[in-house]
Amino acid sequence: MRGQAGTTPAKARRRWRGWPVIIIGTLVAACAPADAAVPPDVPSPSAATSTPGAAARSSPTPEPVSPLAALFAIPTETPVPPRQEIVIESPARGATLSNPFRLVGNVALTPPDKTMRYRVTNAFGDVIGDGALDVQGLPGEVGTFSATVPYTMSLAGPARIEVIAADGSAEQAVQIPALTVNLPQGISLTINGVASKARVDVVPRKPNIRFPIDWNGWPRHLRVFFDEDRFSETFDPRERQLLILPLRDYQALFRAGEAESFAAAIEDFQSLLATRPAALNQDPLLLPSSGLSQAMRAQMRYLDFAGGRGVRFVTHLTQEIKPLTAASLIYTFQGLTDDGRYYIATYIPVTTTALPATPADVTKAERDEFKRDYLAYVNGIAQMLDARPESFTPSLAALDAMIMSLQIGDDVLGTGPLPVDAPVGQAIELLNIRSGPGTRFRIVGQLAAGERAELLARDADAGWLRIRTDAGMIGWVSRDYLDTAFDVRLLPIQP
Repeated sequence: MRGQAGTTPAKARRRWRGWPVIIIGTLVAACAPADAAVPPDVPSPSAATSTPGAAARSSPTPEPVSPLAALFAIPTETPVPPRQEIVIESPARGATLSNPFRLVGNVALTPPDKTMRYRVTNAFGDVIGDGALDVQGLPGEVGTFSATVPYTMSLAGPARIEVIAADGSAEQAVQIPALTVNLPQGISLTINGVASKARVDVVPRKPNIRFPIDWNGWPRHLRVFFDEDRFSETFDPRERQLLILPLRDYQALFRAGEAESFAAAIEDFQSLLATRPAALNQDPLLLPSSGLSQAMRAQMRYLDFAGGRGVRFVTHLTQEIKPLTAASLIYTFQGLTDDGRYYIATYIPVTTTALPATPADVTKAERDEFKRDYLAYVNGIAQMLDARPESFTPSLAALDAMIMSLQIGDDVLGTGPLPVDAPVGQAIELLNIRSGPGTRFRIVGQLAAGERAELLARDADAGWLRIRTDAGMIGWVSRDYLDTAFDVRLLPIQP
């Protein structure tokens, strides 16, 4: 019964002997090509649907890979191309830039043309330096770069250096320094974005002659000028300058009604600075007088500086009526020191991208509006400029920063105590300068009250002194009207 119902040992041995055959057959089938089961004379499904000539047009078919071969295949790695890497070694991160500065670094892959670019931008995103950068090295290998980079002086503060290649870039955060000038007369100001240097000179007093305009004289004062600027013989507000005018001496130039109108104008200006209205009903004061009219006014803002305050705006000063262009505008600041000693007048020509570059670029529509209603024309321009503060060069931010950095010493015009050890004298009142030592000699000039001059010589009894003014004029003045702490007997005698 066990033989009928169960499996005998002999049968079991015969069944296990068949497994190797099964395993070998499976391996052979697995190693066979995928299309090996299709007889040669039977078209494959893909061949049945192909069109004549398709085989000639098709790409060569890769050899079929069996599943088992694919299972044991060794994968091959795809080569990774080398990566570009740029390192800025100098200036270091956070460094303060000189102008120009040295830009030094290295690059992992020298470009084929061995050239990259550098770019310097300020905190406002303005490009203040840009140029080509030569790379030393073989193309595709490690290279180095080193260059002297100039840039346009911008506002002091954060900046960014970029080195740019076709396949990568690097950047470095740096600082633009404050370009502060300390002038001998006790004046200090920061001129970033306005100029590269500043100087000061003493402008001699000009008597008021009340023709062709009122208030056409000015007192002895200081004029700060920039870079290599040169000035015309007369005052021109279209020239770049900052003036520091002693207000008491200014007032003393005028007489009668002219003195009253000048005092009233200063009082109105003081009231304006105290109340700071958002809009003005009349043109603000501009000193010195020039005879030019304010055609329009835009971008008005009140500014404070150390020991003083004022108002700035952009205007067009002219004696003729014509369409405005990009170079027609003046940035001006008019202010007073808090102690009332000095009047500050600044005039800086500016350009704008909001206006036509040249008269030839003025459109017919603009010319028609200009001819039809000039007041509406300039008012429209003022509104457009108010909406475009970023359009000016130099930037309004740089000009405002210069004004707000202004510091004025206590005695910028030498009105303090006279030195004992220097041959310097000061006019007690308006004093005639003569060609020789005595009233019989002709008058060649004048010293204003409070104006100082260098003492050069004396006559035998020291009643007359030979002087040289700040303007370079040489002549003789009476000792009775000249104050000095110097012992005039030490001066050489000149007959």
